[in-house]
Amino acid sequence: MTTFVAWVGADSRGMTSMYFASDSRLSWDKDKKNAWDCGQKVYASSVAPEIFGFTGYAVIPQSIISKACQLVDKGLRSPNDEKSIEGRADWLRILVLREAEKHPKIKDEDFTIFYGVRIGHGMPGRSSFHLNTYAWDSKLKQLAHACIPMPVCSAVLKISGTGSDALGEMKKIWDASDQGNTSRTMFSAFCDSLRNGKDPYSGGEPQLVGIYREGPAKIFGVVTENGPSFQGQLDTPLSHLAKIEWRDPLFQRVDACGNVLKKAQRHARPAGV
Repeated sequence: MTTFVAWVGADSRGMTSMYFASDSRLSWDKDKKNAWDCGQKVYASSVAPEIFGFTGYAVIPQSIISKACQLVDKGLRSPNDEKSIEGRADWLRILVLREAEKHPKIKDEDFTIFYGVRIGHGMPGRSSFHLNTYAWDSKLKQLAHACIPMPVCSAVLKISGTGSDALGEMKKIWDASDQGNTSRTMFSAFCDSLRNGKDPYSGGEPQLVGIYREGPAKIFGVVTENGPSFQGQLDTPLSHLAKIEWRDPLFQRVDACGNVLKKAQRHARPAGV
């Protein structure tokens, strides 16, 4: 049970970034009391520009994505698969299918895995962003793989999970403001939706990962009114010393205490939002 969103940022020269955001709640049944708000739902390679996320049944995706990150980080993926987005996407498709088919039938539910990749690096023409999805149908025992078309401007690519409707409603409010249709407002709409609590199966702190034009993927810390968190964990030990990027619900670059960095661009909440 999840609220998940994938989006891309762009400037006048083309795509600049891709982000995945999710809540931290894992639920075991329809009783919202049986929930755990510390579940990791988005992942990032430490050496490659590749990010992962999921919605639906948690056990299989968490296992698959953890293994995928280790295989990438340890250089254990085939060199042939490394050469193209098609090779990398098919590599993950085979991994997902193999793991899902082996799962016991006694407990098997639908899930979707999201896979974001940057090929190349630098300015558009030298780099490109891609999003692939893998949806497992537990009844049919079938995996549907899709490559999501990329827009030419900042835009949401996918909204998924039980909190989709609540997030969609909040996104409309932000889109109607004078800051609408920007990368930062997509994260702000997500945080507002999560804080409002309209979806009882989504909760905990926001989680955020992303890819820029250069370098490997990043895991961001997020500072809300509850304090700093990292991958859903509040009260992160020595968070003020962590050499990671921090964002607040307005997507501003902040330190672990929530103070906007001196050289960062500041954003005010639009009137009426």
